[in-house]
Amino acid sequence: MEPIMETSSTDTSCGTGGCEKCAQVAQEAAKNEEMSFAFLLALVPVISLTFFGQMGLL
Repeated sequence: MEPIMETSSTDTSCGTGGCEKCAQVAQEAAKNEEMSFAFLLALVPVISLTFFGQMGLL
């Protein structure tokens, strides 16, 4: 797994934000966020069944 590169608003190496490096970083961040959301969404049924099973409602 690759380490996540965090950016801050104080980084002025690019200026406009329209450079190729900025676009690549934004695309990688979007892909990582989408995979994280998909993983959490896949866990919802497991968490729900476990919770309701422990409460004795299933």
